[in-house]
Amino acid sequence: MRRYRVQSSEKTYDVTVEPQNKQECRVKVNGETIECVCNRSEEISTWAIRREGTRIHARARSLGSNRVEIWIGGLPFLFTVATVGIEEVEPIRPTFGIKSDEVHAIMPGRITSILVKPGEEVSVGTPLVILEAMKMQNEIVSHKSGRVTSIKVQEGDTVKKDDVLLQIL
Repeated sequence: MRRYRVQSSEKTYDVTVEPQNKQECRVKVNGETIECVCNRSEEISTWAIRREGTRIHARARSLGSNRVEIWIGGLPFLFTVATVGIEEVEPIRPTFGIKSDEVHAIMPGRITSILVKPGEEVSVGTPLVILEAMKMQNEIVSHKSGRVTSIKVQEGDTVKKDDVLLQIL
């Protein structure tokens, strides 16, 4: 988890960033939680931000010296960022659900690839399924070691958040 103090004009924000997986993070701005999906390129990060049922697209570019330019709805905003603290924590693996032997969808989307077969041995972190959401490929990984006992989806299936994708015993 990383903590920042962000300033734009005369307004200051306390920001906490908690990674969920390679592309997703949970951000708290002055105590309000926002879910973000990030696609990074060389210079520009593209963000899909979900807040209270609304989806916002933003782009960010570092200007160096702790300065960041962010475009929201085509409008540029300049921010100064100061790192307040870094607390490295084990990222949450949102790939398991109610039962520890089930792997659930982390968000609604479409299954583009199934990377394992029934009977296959997997370990923690083994890629299992590729879930496409908002034109981004999300790799769903195993939260435990074991054997894939059943696969509940097929390539091309559309799933809802928390739908069971497969089971590992």
